[in-house]
Amino acid sequence: MAERVIGPFFFAESTVTKEVYLDMLQLFAIPQISHIPNIFWQQGGAPPHWGKIVRSYLDAQFPQRWIGRDGPLAWPLRSPDLTPLDFFLVGICQGQSLRFENN
Repeated sequence: MAERVIGPFFFAESTVTKEVYLDMLQLFAIPQISHIPNIFWQQGGAPPHWGKIVRSYLDAQFPQRWIGRDGPLAWPLRSPDLTPLDFFLVGICQGQSLRFENN
């Protein structure tokens, strides 16, 4: 599993709320990894990620095995060596943008 990344997931809605994020977890992300025993879930600190309904769902799906804001395993905020999620998509987008030259 270490060589596999699930996502990124792009939201069609203009604003991602905790309800929209929870739907994505329930319908897209978690079903893809539910067969893997003792997996950990790691997420960033965006407001939809730490809504009470999202945290309750993660507590049920990953008891003591999720990393994030207000989770059982704290993720130190603004720690550059611990924020790979913040930089993952930036690298992909930069790589794609370099493929096209401005005329």
